[in-house]
Amino acid sequence: MLIRLLSILFFIHLTASCSNQDKLALPDKLEKQYPLKFETPSIINSNGIFVNSGLCANASGDTLLFYGQIRNNRKSSIVIFPYLLQIQTLENHRSNPISVRPKTVLLPDSSQSFVYKFTPINNKYLFSRTEKRGDLDSCYFIDFNFIRATNGHSITDQVIRFNANKKLFSNYLNRFANEHSITLYELTKENSHIEAIQLNYLKKPHKNSLTNHAVVKENLQSSLQFSETEIVMNGIVLTTKFYHDNDSLFLNLKLINHSSEYLNFSPDSIQIISIDPEIGKKVRHQVVSAVTKSEGHKSILKKGDRLQTQLNFGYFKHPPLEIKVDFSTLKIHPQKIKVFSFNPTFKMIKKVS
Repeated sequence: MLIRLLSILFFIHLTASCSNQDKLALPDKLEKQYPLKFETPSIINSNGIFVNSGLCANASGDTLLFYGQIRNNRKSSIVIFPYLLQIQTLENHRSNPISVRPKTVLLPDSSQSFVYKFTPINNKYLFSRTEKRGDLDSCYFIDFNFIRATNGHSITDQVIRFNANKKLFSNYLNRFANEHSITLYELTKENSHIEAIQLNYLKKPHKNSLTNHAVVKENLQSSLQFSETEIVMNGIVLTTKFYHDNDSLFLNLKLINHSSEYLNFSPDSIQIISIDPEIGKKVRHQVVSAVTKSEGHKSILKKGDRLQTQLNFGYFKHPPLEIKVDFSTLKIHPQKIKVFSFNPTFKMIKKVS
């Protein structure tokens, strides 16, 4: 609805203010919302279509606005397919616009204005570790093959590069860019015996854990796998994204239950342990806030259920070098058996460059 309203406003403004095809401007309202301009708007005049377009970003750089007008000078209709439209970053990551209509048919000798919003992933590594999209790129690429003939064939294969205004981009970097301030953490094995200890622990509850909810075989083979961001134990998959940003410590968790057991998990009760650099002692920290999405009955997860949450552990002036996470709130239900026999360790690895 918002995109359609923006398109209408833009069309009215364009019709009123442009007496020829080489002029392009945004309405004042959008100019204020998207002040970070990319260089001179692009013009395409190819195979009977004329496109005048521009690119700009909001002040914080998390949303891009691709706007302009398409004129059909051909003798036959053309079709605009917004879902084929993609913006490409410097890392070659492609993103589609948000909230678009399936297609628009443009009759001969007619024009159509457009406004498309993008929220591209500028730093794929950062997104994989924090779900943050990264700082704005200095340039973007847009392929115009989303404009097609009625038979579906592309009319133009032109790809336009949009370069950010150097002064405006420099101001953005100074005020809003924050990749350099984010510190990442990853799972690490505390010692070489931790796997054996955990595997022996996992075998114990299975010997007499027949319940009304699950039937567990006596000869069940325990399994445990570690990676930088994931622990997999007997079908229980725990994915972690731990990072420090803006003086706060965050943990993004995803729990998927592929096991035959029921699980009871209250992520907002998780505690972390770190060494306070000022007093040199271990300190426990509780969750300050949690945003959780779950499948299943509240905190009870049956086979196939999953839970996602972002935990904020509050203010940390200096990111800890090492963090232990107390997952004792994750238990097999209804026996209340803890899944972990130890507190997984996370170590600082790097700042995002």
